[in-house]
Amino acid sequence: MRGKDLPTQIVRPKSLTDAATDAIRDAIVSGRIEMGDQLAEASLALSLGLSKTPVREALLRLQREGLVTVSPQRGTFVFTLQPGELTQICELRLALESAALHLALERAHKPLSAAWSGIVAEMRDALAAADTERYLALDGAFHEALVTHAGNAYFIDAYQLIRAKVSALRLKLGRDEFHIAKSFREHTELLRVITQGEYDRAFEILRGHIARKEGSYWQHLDTQPPRYLSAPD
Repeated sequence: MRGKDLPTQIVRPKSLTDAATDAIRDAIVSGRIEMGDQLAEASLALSLGLSKTPVREALLRLQREGLVTVSPQRGTFVFTLQPGELTQICELRLALESAALHLALERAHKPLSAAWSGIVAEMRDALAAADTERYLALDGAFHEALVTHAGNAYFIDAYQLIRAKVSALRLKLGRDEFHIAKSFREHTELLRVITQGEYDRAFEILRGHIARKEGSYWQHLDTQPPRYLSAPD
């Protein structure tokens, strides 16, 4: 059979487990299911119109993503952050995204600049429309674009360990007006400096952006982050 005679690739529909996972994840990340809420398989299955089996498998996947915890004798719950956990998440983000920025600037600085330019424009529109939820989703897209443009599949896999939890925290705790205004300035400045080739400055901004202690994240959770995770003066 000649190559041109080969059939096109079949797009497989989502499995019931995939659909349940996506639906429950979205409800947690968006805040429709609150942090600390108990999750009952029967109730979730009823609301999704599914049997318990795909829901049970979905909860196991979400447990691996860190969005769900299972407590023996008590049940399954949406995650809550323990003291010091936010610091650990920021440590991983700082290490991973700094390395991703190094690789992206070396391998794909123009595609990264183009991706960020489009996202920042959408952020500006979301702010103009006072669409905070949309803005925060785009905040996540901005950082995912950075990791993607590093050109390393293992970076993407590593980022998936915290991606959903960070998205949930961003939507839960990132609505503070001060936080959003500072966030937009820093995203805009990151785009400007990589476009102009000011790469050292880009690393400084990224570190302050991820590690800063002011704003609602630290206020609500780790009130005393390590000194090295403080924003530069």
